[in-house]
Amino acid sequence: MPQLSRRTFVHLGSASAIVCAVPLRGQQVRVLLPVNVCGSFGYIDSAGSLVVPAKYDAALAFATNWAAVRRNGKWGYIGKSGKETLAPQFDEARNFRWNCSPVRIGAQWHFIRPDGKDAFPMRFDVARSFQDARARVSLHGKWGFIDPSGKLVIEPQYDTVHGYSEDIAPVQMNGKWGFIDKTGKTVLPFHYDSVTSFNAGVCAILIDGKWGFIRHDGSLALPAIWEKTGEFSEGLCPVKKDGRWGLIDITGKLVLPPTYDEMDSFDNGHVMVTQNHQLMYLDKSLKPIWKEQMNCPAGTSLTMFKAPS
Repeated sequence: MPQLSRRTFVHLGSASAIVCAVPLRGQQVRVLLPVNVCGSFGYIDSAGSLVVPAKYDAALAFATNWAAVRRNGKWGYIGKSGKETLAPQFDEARNFRWNCSPVRIGAQWHFIRPDGKDAFPMRFDVARSFQDARARVSLHGKWGFIDPSGKLVIEPQYDTVHGYSEDIAPVQMNGKWGFIDKTGKTVLPFHYDSVTSFNAGVCAILIDGKWGFIRHDGSLALPAIWEKTGEFSEGLCPVKKDGRWGLIDITGKLVLPPTYDEMDSFDNGHVMVTQNHQLMYLDKSLKPIWKEQMNCPAGTSLTMFKAPS
């Protein structure tokens, strides 16, 4: 089974303003998590109760107040009440950020507003959701970035890219990874074999077959001793050793010994793990709030939907 990530489920406002929904101080944020119930997808709350019925072919995580869902082969959007805000109509979709979301109709991707209208006129071969006020887009086999106004601010020139985080993005040319800032200036040279994005001031990199972490200046923050890592989120990062996944804190201290077969990064106070082929969600105390139902009819797919990165 492939490693899960927040992009596995992958992460809205008025059509006239570029905004990102941010909860007010003290406002209760309803957490909804996608789950597979004997082959159909719905959402549970933080208590593990199914609050959006499992009736979809696939479901992405809520980035803000909306999430992309697929029914009968087409993608649309729902709110946290479970009601559809945009009927399934797209061949592929991601989630809303910075007041727009990438969707695909036929061979082309474009961005829409929450009301379904086009955000920008430009079409792309591939497009991904905004991260750190930039969205990855591909034209003619090369990748670049647009800003929330739809302006192409980094011309497509890279073989592949990850999303911006902490104002820099990992980009690949000629088989090697480096990092650029939002002007396109190279801030870390192209000599890394594999990398993730920066979070909590550090980034995972592959060194001689093992994963460690570097700082923004390229200096080594944590030694390369792991078979694989995720990304830091909410102060913790999944790491793999001897075929099992556990968690470290930002100092590199192991706070959960390698225990699980697969592990995501924390999101909204919860983390998805797999143990003995069973998916479950853990809360911040590392106690399970939901475990996947295993007594399903023969032939049922129990894996979570994995969207391309």
